[in-house]
Amino acid sequence: MPEQVPVRSVRNGGVDHLEVATPGEAHIAALRRERAGYLTQGRTDRAEQVAAELERLGAPADPAPREGDGPLEDTAERTPRQRAVTRRRR
Repeated sequence: MPEQVPVRSVRNGGVDHLEVATPGEAHIAALRRERAGYLTQGRTDRAEQVAAELERLGAPADPAPREGDGPLEDTAERTPRQRAVTRRRR
């Protein structure tokens, strides 16, 4: 469950709440991104090791896709620098 952090607005002085991932959630999200990267590279042996670690932590390896969990697929979401780096790698 994400933590809710109060944030004061500079413009009107009101208080809003941002949802911030807990350390455990951030770790699981990072492992899912790592596993997705290995699968795109064809390194299924390493992806299986990461999946085993996810299972050990009690998180399914293949949940429904969530925003921010996987690699960026749509270039519209990337910055110009990220697009340039991707082009160089290909």
